[in-house]
Amino acid sequence: MKLLQSKVYHKGNLNLAFVSLGCLLFFSPFAKAQEQIQKESTSVNNFNHYLIQLGKKQVCPSTKLLPKRIFETAKYYIYICKGDETNSLGYYVQVSKNSGWKITLPVSNKVDEAYFAKNTGVIYTVTSYELVITKLTKRSSVVLREKVNNAIAADGQSLARGCPTGNTSFVEAATKNYIVYICGKQTPDTYVAVTKNGSNIITLPLQLNYNSSTKTEDSEYIAIKDKTHYIINRKMLKVSRDGRNLVKEKVLYWH
Repeated sequence: MKLLQSKVYHKGNLNLAFVSLGCLLFFSPFAKAQEQIQKESTSVNNFNHYLIQLGKKQVCPSTKLLPKRIFETAKYYIYICKGDETNSLGYYVQVSKNSGWKITLPVSNKVDEAYFAKNTGVIYTVTSYELVITKLTKRSSVVLREKVNNAIAADGQSLARGCPTGNTSFVEAATKNYIVYICGKQTPDTYVAVTKNGSNIITLPLQLNYNSSTKTEDSEYIAIKDKTHYIINRKMLKVSRDGRNLVKEKVLYWH
């Protein structure tokens, strides 16, 4: 009798395991969306808390020069402060989250939402999508590249543009000059490319014959507008027309 009960018990557990696995597979298309929403909510809450604390501190060179742009990466906060008679473009202030180390430099150039600052042999570049620190030598080398997780204007509005409202970002990829998003609700269906300085954005439907793998790192996505083909995969972004490459850039990160 005990043996029979044991068999029934194990069979019940096995059936339960299959049911659980089935549920997991059924809901897996929505898992990434839910995870992304939770992460974004936590990130926004933390950032908003920081902005409240910011009001109690002075980060710009003068109390009259308030931040007009704030960028957050994994390691730093970057402020673009208003300008004055000495420097009309404003000031670049970078603060380390861990140590509190701070550097303040005049903004040397601005292209749309890209800001540049120079310091002895080093160029700091921040956009709504990434922070890049480049050391100027005979062959300029990037010493730091970090994704910008939050970018806001003085009025609290987000500066970054990506997937349409209500869509999930299935892929976010960056090249030297572009950020590309593969968007959709339950499945990928939209290609969005943004120039890093925020000057241009293009949104197109994905072609139905794109190669979508269960592993996003193996996928290739294709969008077409008139005679122009946009192709993105883990290794390369290509934009071509009539067989001629207009853009061909290596993918720097993909997630």
